[in-house]
Amino acid sequence: MRLICMMLLALPLAAVEIPRYGTHDFSFNAAAAGNPFDGGLTGLFEGPGGLRLSVPGFYDGSNTWRIRFSPTAEGKWTMRTSSPLAALDGKTDASIVCIANPHPQIRRGGLRVDPAHPHHFIREDGSRHFLLGYESDWLWGVGEDMHTLINQMAARGFNHVLVNIYGHDTSWSPGKKHQYDFGPPAVFPWEGTNAAPDHSRLNPAFFQHYDSMMRALRDKGIVAHIMLKVYNKKVNWPAKWSADEERYFRYVTARYQGFQNVVWDFAKESFNEKDERLQSRLTDLVRSADAYHRLFTAHDDDLYSWDGGLNRNLDFRTDQQHTDFAESIAFERAMRKWPVVNSEFGYERGVDKFPTYRTEHDWEEQLRRGYLVYFAGGYGVYYYHNTAWDVFKPEPEAPGMTRFERIRKILEPLPYWRMEPANELAFGGPCLALRGEVYAFYVEGARLTANLSQLAGAATAEWINTWDGRQVPVKVGASVMKLTKPEAFGKAPAVLVVRRSSGG
Repeated sequence: MRLICMMLLALPLAAVEIPRYGTHDFSFNAAAAGNPFDGGLTGLFEGPGGLRLSVPGFYDGSNTWRIRFSPTAEGKWTMRTSSPLAALDGKTDASIVCIANPHPQIRRGGLRVDPAHPHHFIREDGSRHFLLGYESDWLWGVGEDMHTLINQMAARGFNHVLVNIYGHDTSWSPGKKHQYDFGPPAVFPWEGTNAAPDHSRLNPAFFQHYDSMMRALRDKGIVAHIMLKVYNKKVNWPAKWSADEERYFRYVTARYQGFQNVVWDFAKESFNEKDERLQSRLTDLVRSADAYHRLFTAHDDDLYSWDGGLNRNLDFRTDQQHTDFAESIAFERAMRKWPVVNSEFGYERGVDKFPTYRTEHDWEEQLRRGYLVYFAGGYGVYYYHNTAWDVFKPEPEAPGMTRFERIRKILEPLPYWRMEPANELAFGGPCLALRGEVYAFYVEGARLTANLSQLAGAATAEWINTWDGRQVPVKVGASVMKLTKPEAFGKAPAVLVVRRSSGG
């Protein structure tokens, strides 16, 4: 018996296999004498080629602590913990192996700004990322309908969703007016209630539920653009400059940085934070605690984003403009070479009419605004009344979703990251161009005059109906041309795509 026991002890531990850019929770059990959310735990990981990651851990309730790790390179890794708690300090694991990730989206890694084309995004593996956004602030708090909308988004090509960590209620639909009204939610990020919170202690049950949303989005290839705060949704936040405030920001950073589909946003309507020193400090706090360097932005904070001394800790611009779509994007692109996302340019009315936000648009107008945003060189975010806030009813599917998807279907196959706004090459609609090679024109009226004189050789061209996707070929040449949209398209705006022929 003694010999058998000695042989078992001598056997190596089974390897912990983690797909590259996947997530794995290393769990530990320990009782804390004081507030466990102040306990402190860090995982020091070493990987291939001298890679080192210092990943903060978090308390998950019931004396359970976790370090959420996402390996960034294939091969062997080791871990050693560091903690002021003796029961958590010095734990080691030398059996970690990062393997190839079979998931077609997760294996691309996290979102990055393309250093060669800084108005656009790439993934960590260098692949292109055409951002098609959707906003759903209460997505985490709507029960099984969460999966209905996530499946709809994925099916329609949406790959980026703006979502709050928490929102309590809206002023335009206060309280629970009907079965589709999910504000105030049943769960809360801190112990206590929104009216009487204990900001010194987080609520692991809330974040365990939020984890399920993060996993569902990740598995569908959708980036979670997490807005860490929101100023107009009746949340009782921790006091500014307090230990409670810092604890919250550190906890969220520790818990979610291990998801490769994360983008940080300081707050929805960040302009409501008038203390720019505080905003800068909290942004730096998140960035310094994030081992993976996820992108960071600030929703619609003009003065912060335009200040070169402040915006050093932002990676891309998130704006909301309801008019002057092209002008505002041109302004932002000229001020700094970074991607520009117009996150809120219209609000498509719900199929079912519920008391919700007062401003509403037909899907045709919502779609029109989207095209103007993308043809100005920016990226857009789709809004639908019945899924944007606490009133949530994703079925029947919003009529604008499949039409909005077509923006991606038209532009993503083009070298859009090399194309620039070139409205001087046309009248009758805006133009994106890689001069001499590829042109795209958005046409709302019947006629377009296009300067194609720089085309190098033969070209192919087609009109595309933005409402139903019908395509009609048209002959073009290297000249200034007057073109007429197909009469069969009726009132539907169209896109004309012109490509230089292969070998031309």
